[in-house]
Amino acid sequence: MKMYIFYLFFILCCATILSFANAESDIDGRALYFYWCTQCHGIAGRGDGINSTPDMRINPRDHTDASYMSTRTDKQLEEVKKGGGVSISKSSIMPPWRATLTDKEIKSVVLYLRKLCNCQFEGVVSDEKLRKTSPDFK
Repeated sequence: MKMYIFYLFFILCCATILSFANAESDIDGRALYFYWCTQCHGIAGRGDGINSTPDMRINPRDHTDASYMSTRTDKQLEEVKKGGGVSISKSSIMPPWRATLTDKEIKSVVLYLRKLCNCQFEGVVSDEKLRKTSPDFK
């Protein structure tokens, strides 16, 4: 009987460990975005969250703007998430998330951003298109 209980306990422990391993691979970028990003970027990702005001020097990015978002690679979006707004000479109000989110979590948020804009990086982007989407481009 003791051996039966030991085997049952062992199987339960293995199942628990495996469920945690699978849970990490199924990170929900949408949930992370809602928890960490919607305060500024808004629930729909349009840059109109409750912390976004018209008098801000730099307003939060509209993540539904496919014309802008398609000019950025996933790697660039990941770096912005890791380094915050100052990493791209934008708002210091957007904090760096590298100490808060894991690389896998940041990648899942970037995947969610791609769903919001319904776009992918389009490869080489012309200077003209960059000037339209980012007036500060030189």
